[in-house]
Amino acid sequence: MGFFGKKWARFAGMVLIGAAAASALYADNVVVTYEPAGIQAPNTAALCAGATKCWIGEQTFDTSSVPASGAFPVVATVGSPTGTISGSYSGGLIIYSADVYGGAGGTGYYPELFATGNGYTLALTTSGNIPGVNYFGMWFSALDAGNELQFYEDVGTTDTLVYTFTPQEFQSLVGACSGSNPFCGNPNSPFAGTDNDDAGEQFAFLNFFDTNGYFNTIAFTEGGGGGFESDNHTVGYQNPITPSGTVIGATPEPGTLALFGTGLLGLAGFVRRKIGRSA
Repeated sequence: MGFFGKKWARFAGMVLIGAAAASALYADNVVVTYEPAGIQAPNTAALCAGATKCWIGEQTFDTSSVPASGAFPVVATVGSPTGTISGSYSGGLIIYSADVYGGAGGTGYYPELFATGNGYTLALTTSGNIPGVNYFGMWFSALDAGNELQFYEDVGTTDTLVYTFTPQEFQSLVGACSGSNPFCGNPNSPFAGTDNDDAGEQFAFLNFFDTNGYFNTIAFTEGGGGGFESDNHTVGYQNPITPSGTVIGATPEPGTLALFGTGLLGLAGFVRRKIGRSA
């Protein structure tokens, strides 16, 4: 075998290794969508449209304390589901009063993660005739390149990574924060349109639909030097599941993810940059 033949064989081997690793990295197909600029709460009518069974609950962080473990307050149902979805927050979670960086509607409170390398988790359980959680949504506020979500399906002692979200794709799709980009800057009074509206970061409600499985743990992490702000955490079960909102790019098959992430490039991560701010 000549020099180029050997090189091609090695290249093909790397691709096959990457494709094999993909199924271990991403077990499910997750579709991510976003709502129009300024929307800060779930579109419950769209989420339950066409479903024979639907249960949607929302945590709005109405007090200055970390929410106690328990069922999410229900905001929409279809098909008379008999169960609930419960959640438990743990880790480096801080609750802040609404300010320029977060707080849907400009009032109340919001969860904040402000420690690089630290994080918090939301563990989910279901009851009754709700077999699992296949939807999560939340208002991302002051979105930056260090914010990351990991979705897991934990069964016994096995933790399977379902999906990882980083904001680069969304930031690229809606455009840079310059001019009159409607996704940039806090949309709430008294911050909107002022010199203190955080105009350099995106604010948007995002939806995550697991179209062929379930997840029961969500990890919130910050890989840069800033914070991870959000609000209106929404969980749900849809049957059948039908993504709503504007899709963020195309969702590649697991083999494609590994092909680009492992087989072709061999990169372990991305360099993230975040301009720090005071909490």
